[in-house]
Amino acid sequence: MKNELLRLEHVCFRYEDKFPALKDVSITFQRGERIVVLGNNGAGKSTFFLCCNGILHPQSGEIFLKGQKMSGSKEDVRRLRQTVGLVFQEPDTQIIAGTVGSEVSFGPMNLGLDRQEVELRITRSLARMNLEGYENRAPHYLSGGEKKRVSIADILAMEPDMILLDEPTASLDPENVALLERTLEELNEAGITLVVSTHDVDFAYGFARRAVVLSQGEIIQDGEIEEVFRDEEVLKKAGLKKPLLCQVAEVLEGCVPEARDVRRPRRVEDFADYAKGLLGRDGGAKGDSR
Repeated sequence: MKNELLRLEHVCFRYEDKFPALKDVSITFQRGERIVVLGNNGAGKSTFFLCCNGILHPQSGEIFLKGQKMSGSKEDVRRLRQTVGLVFQEPDTQIIAGTVGSEVSFGPMNLGLDRQEVELRITRSLARMNLEGYENRAPHYLSGGEKKRVSIADILAMEPDMILLDEPTASLDPENVALLERTLEELNEAGITLVVSTHDVDFAYGFARRAVVLSQGEIIQDGEIEEVFRDEEVLKKAGLKKPLLCQVAEVLEGCVPEARDVRRPRRVEDFADYAKGLLGRDGGAKGDSR
């Protein structure tokens, strides 16, 4: 398929002397998708990302990038990491340079680009992350939210088609979470495929259109996020709770029959219109004879 970006077929991975971290994982990612990967601790989410990015090589199964089978050669791994960027949960794990500018330049320089192109990519990446003027600042003096933005700028400088983000909202305050949401929205609108691993189901519900659920190294559900959060059996098996808006919508559906025919809101800003559409101006439900 022309829009296929990354495909895993029957991928298995086991850490030395441990139980399988991934078992027979098959999945396809298309260009421009916005996906969330859900599952409890130990479900295999981080291992899954490391295999998608080429940091780990599966013991069995195949990985295809834009339809081409990856052989595991240095050239294939380079192409995979350039196309599929990975933002780690902890920025300090990813950030190694003494200044923001040198940190963001690291990837492009490893691609063998000339200095003018590297400088252009640094400028563009920092601007997209609202980090203009940070080039000479030391990363270890930045706030947690700023470090997170630097780690994303790292990946943007490689100009990837797809970005994997492992727990991007971890340790961020509400203001920085909101900034991150806006940033991800802009990146997706620019055509970048985004795949987010998170325990924050409220963030996931508002962010993603598709949800992939992992449990004990296996994909147990892959579909539209609204349908995934309606599947009680899957949620129980994966140890997931429903997003707050999903729970509120279920309460309304129990009180207002018309609510069952209305698409549930996935963002707080959409909830007011949803509620007004179900309730009369006097506070009663549509069709209420009182």
